[in-house]
Amino acid sequence: MAKSENNEVMYGARGKVGNLVIFKNFANGKTVISKVQRKRENPVYSEDQEIAKERFREGVIYAKGVIEDPILRAFYKPFVKPGSSIYNMALADFCKPPEIKAIDTENYQGATGDVITIRATDNFAIVSLKVFIFKAEGTLIETAAAVKKPNGKDWVYTATISNEAVAGTVVKVQATDTPGNVSELVQPITG
Repeated sequence: MAKSENNEVMYGARGKVGNLVIFKNFANGKTVISKVQRKRENPVYSEDQEIAKERFREGVIYAKGVIEDPILRAFYKPFVKPGSSIYNMALADFCKPPEIKAIDTENYQGATGDVITIRATDNFAIVSLKVFIFKAEGTLIETAAAVKKPNGKDWVYTATISNEAVAGTVVKVQATDTPGNVSELVQPITG
């Protein structure tokens, strides 16, 4: 793929030249010259490829919806860099779910007021982070939202119900981002 910048001969060129090359102009003023892609007849896609194509279609629908929604449009606007758009930012957000990196249960001993710290990130923003605490046999003890710390990456959950049998307790965390992607991480407490 060739790029043409400030080339007076190629300035404003766009479209196909025969079946050899295609010129594409971008908002940042660059012209890209690439080989014309050949379409495969009756392509066969794997199950994973079909899932990826469907996910991308859903992302396109989400990004188009963001353009029509003034609140979401305003949310993504500060992230736009030259050569990009609100549509691109919304599509990128849709395609990447939040990531829960760690659940720190060191300060959870089963008493009311004990804290669990969660490290979670997203390429734009996590809008909610829920914590579920289960007994060893699977009974739900409590669930509520965690609170974001000022550093923007850590969240704190404060226990509201005492748990006498901490060993075997399971902590599940769900993080949700702006497009509604949900990520989960489950961690048993061994101590």
